[in-house]
Amino acid sequence: MSAPQNWNELCDRLSDMFGMDVDLNGVLYLVGVRERGLTLRKFTKFEKWSLINLGSCVLYKEIGMVEELGTDRDGWPMFREKSLLTNWTEDRKQKTLQDCAIRYFSKVFEDNPAE
Repeated sequence: MSAPQNWNELCDRLSDMFGMDVDLNGVLYLVGVRERGLTLRKFTKFEKWSLINLGSCVLYKEIGMVEELGTDRDGWPMFREKSLLTNWTEDRKQKTLQDCAIRYFSKVFEDNPAE
């Protein structure tokens, strides 16, 4: 499958693949699910937010904004912020995550043409 060229194309493709409307939180959720090696199922609200947070950290890690420290006792990756994301505007954070998600899923689609 070819790589998505922009944010809207990525959201449309993921929406079609998973049968749900996908926005930024949905993309982060799917990254988290994939990184944990899980399948889609009904998650608790806490689990969903944990997966969204994991998705954010995975994407920020790719550009050096956070570093992975290992895993906690439940096997979840732990991260530490390397750069001060608190100084970023919400728009900048959103655009950065969108760009990182496009690159992330481009690699996923390239490595797994059937996905």
